[in-house]
Amino acid sequence: MPFDRKLSYQAAFLATLRLARRELILCERDFCESDIGSRACHDALWDFFTATPSGRLKIWVQNADFLATRCPHLLQLRDRFAHLIEIRQGNDFLQGKEKGFVVADRQFFLQRHHFSSFRGEAGENPSIVANLQHDFALLWEQASQPDSLQRLYL
Repeated sequence: MPFDRKLSYQAAFLATLRLARRELILCERDFCESDIGSRACHDALWDFFTATPSGRLKIWVQNADFLATRCPHLLQLRDRFAHLIEIRQGNDFLQGKEKGFVVADRQFFLQRHHFSSFRGEAGENPSIVANLQHDFALLWEQASQPDSLQRLYL
């Protein structure tokens, strides 16, 4: 299913979250276009984490400031389900791979072809999913926990 506008991208993002049952990987520059901080995304992720068995979420972000300042619903989920959510921040995307994507259960995918555009696609395609998972693994191994998401318990 192709998309090329912000609202259709956000709808496809939410639909892909709702497809996940066991595992979600999310990769974006900062998630500000994705609507990840919305109540609808919160509810989809809540269902994902409270299902039996619980799902696991990995988020790779290049800049975590948007998540830290504009996504209180996601931060509430992270506090509640810390054992199921891991967020890492990396410095750079792979050369020529500056695209945002989601992979659900190693079966469903969503990808924007470049951060400067909302043009992309969502669906099921084993070779696309395998390539996205490979890219994610390379980014993940070089990333660390973002300072902006660390809580100070004073």
